[in-house]
Amino acid sequence: MVMIGASILSADYGHMAEEVKKAEEGNVDFFHVDIMDGHFVPNLSMGLRVPHYLKSITDVPIDVHLMVENPDLFIPKLADAADMIAFHAESSKYLFRTVDMIKEHDAKPIVALNPSTPIGNVEYVLENLYGVLVMTVEPGFSGQSFINPMIKKIDNLKNKILTEGYDTKIFVDGGINLETAPKAVEAGADGLIAASAIYGKEDVKKAVNDLRNSANFRI
Repeated sequence: MVMIGASILSADYGHMAEEVKKAEEGNVDFFHVDIMDGHFVPNLSMGLRVPHYLKSITDVPIDVHLMVENPDLFIPKLADAADMIAFHAESSKYLFRTVDMIKEHDAKPIVALNPSTPIGNVEYVLENLYGVLVMTVEPGFSGQSFINPMIKKIDNLKNKILTEGYDTKIFVDGGINLETAPKAVEAGADGLIAASAIYGKEDVKKAVNDLRNSANFRI
C-alpha cells in the first residue's frame, strides 16, 4: 500500500486541530510540514513550533521538510517533534554528516531533490537513507502543476534502489492529485504528499480515501 501524507501547507491554520482530525479520520499515514526560510526558496512558511504542536495533538507520524539554506541548524530544534526529516541535497555540503545528525535525533533521514537535480547526487548516500523525496514541482509554493519528466526520474531512482538491493523509499511531492498519483506510483513511488488535493477539498476524509484509491490503481 502506498503511503499518503497530508501537507498542512494548504490547511486552515486557524483551525489546525480540526484539520488534523479530518485527515486522521481518512487514515492518513503522516503529516507533512514544510519549513521555508525565504532564502533557499522564495517563500516563508510555518516555524519550528508547528511540528511540536502537531506532535502534541496527534499520534500520526510527523514529516518535516526543511527548505532552508542550512538544515544542520534546524535539525536539533526538531528533536521530539519530527519522526522524519527531509533536507535538500542542494542545501548541504556534507550529506553524510547531515544524515547522521538526523539519526542522532531519532528521526528518519530523507534527502529531497529539486526537479533539475540528478539522482546521482544521492548515489553514495542512498543506502543510508530512509527515503528520497522527489520534488515534482519547483519547491516553495503549493498548487503547482506536476512536472511530467519527473516520472522518468522516479523510475530511474527506483531501478537504482532495486538494483542495489536497498530498502530506501521514494516519496513524491508536488502536483499530486487523482490523475498524477497513479502515474507516480506506477513509476515507483512508495509515498505521496498532497496539499491542495487533500485540504483543498470540502470533505478531507473523502479526499484522502480517494487519493489512496487512485494511488493504488495501476494504470
